[in-house]
Amino acid sequence: MILPCQYHDLSGGHGLSGEQRLMLALLTDAINVYQRGALSRLTRARRLYVDAERWITGDDSNDKALTFSTVCEALGINGALLRRRIIDWKHTVRQRHAMHQSSVLRLKMVPRERPTNHRRGRPPEIRAAM
Repeated sequence: MILPCQYHDLSGGHGLSGEQRLMLALLTDAINVYQRGALSRLTRARRLYVDAERWITGDDSNDKALTFSTVCEALGINGALLRRRIIDWKHTVRQRHAMHQSSVLRLKMVPRERPTNHRRGRPPEIRAAM
């Protein structure tokens, strides 16, 4: 996540214009949504993740104004490097998650059948507590 104070330091002390602050907010939100949704099982988080991933990894050949590359360029960020680091982060997190999932022993509690009285072939009577 890139904080405004961090970007201010990277920009050589120059203030950001209103458009640049808006682009920074868009980029920050896309990265946050991407990171939250990468391992999420929730439908809404996964849909938002897919949208963010399409925007981050999308083909910039179309003439849309706010593509990932144009936003990065306007902010003075190397878009190709940022894109590669975001994708590398996803692969690293998924590998760790897969390793963790395979090492976790999951036990499932299954209710047993009601015990039977073997002498009579029927369930024992349940006595009320006195």
